[in-house]
Amino acid sequence: MEKLICILMICTLAVTLFACGAKEEAVPTEKEIPPTAAETIPAETTLAASQSRVARDHDVTYEVEMREIWCENNGNRIYGEAYIPVSDTETRFPLIIHAHGMGSNHEAGAAYLKRYAEKGYAGYTFDFPGGSRPTTENLSDGDPMQNSAVTEASDLQTILDTALTWDFVDTDYVFLEGGSMGGLVATMVGLDNVDTVAGMILHYPALYMPQAIISRYSSPHDVPDTMSFGDDYELGSRFATDLWDVDVISWLHTFNKPVTIIQGSDDNLVAASSIEEASHLFPNAEFHLIDGAGHGFSGDDFDTAVQYGLDYLFTNAY
Repeated sequence: MEKLICILMICTLAVTLFACGAKEEAVPTEKEIPPTAAETIPAETTLAASQSRVARDHDVTYEVEMREIWCENNGNRIYGEAYIPVSDTETRFPLIIHAHGMGSNHEAGAAYLKRYAEKGYAGYTFDFPGGSRPTTENLSDGDPMQNSAVTEASDLQTILDTALTWDFVDTDYVFLEGGSMGGLVATMVGLDNVDTVAGMILHYPALYMPQAIISRYSSPHDVPDTMSFGDDYELGSRFATDLWDVDVISWLHTFNKPVTIIQGSDDNLVAASSIEEASHLFPNAEFHLIDGAGHGFSGDDFDTAVQYGLDYLFTNAY
């Protein structure tokens, strides 16, 4: 059994074992799982009946409603949480869908989305099926041995399609956000949905993961059946083989919507210089380097990343 970390050493473009975020509030461990797919449809909103787009006052703070929403893809039920501003004048809001990094869960996005919702932007964060370490709670179905960036892109596509039907979403302003491998997955889906997605917020995105995989193995047949991440986390061969024909770098020029990329200068898993270079391949992207930050933002670095995200939304939504 080989260590996938060798890929990262050879390519110097390492990718995360899990997405690190700011400290988040604990989520109850027991969730009621709906018995049928029909129950994944969110309940009718309790917000005001009228819809109007209201320019955001940066000094106004909204109350936030959290709503559990289940989706389904490829036979797996997907657990997620929506954070919705409470307003007397609006019923639909711009939406940010957060894709967590490898080994993490929905809590990685919750910290960001709560802050966005307080400023008038709805958000949705979810557990990728099979996308969490054994020690990290994942409330979705799914087998880690069947997980890959490609399966996660399929899950995120389903989330995006479903979100367009939710009663609190302004479908003209749906954004994707992702960290590390979640940033790669968000980019994959964004490239396939240029006409639907309004833009992307990417945190230390692992855009070069496919190249790292290919540089390590001479062919998909050489990929071991099991790959180990430390002592307690194993993934199947499809984690690598699914990426064999994936090349997002060559297609970044086709995503003409606004993108903001937030990167730590001291990230030892995703090289800041490579991501800055990739940012220039987007037609409309900003690159923000947080000095001294590593792979994952916490404390003051987290606050800085949130502010970059809000500045982006204030400019590109309403």
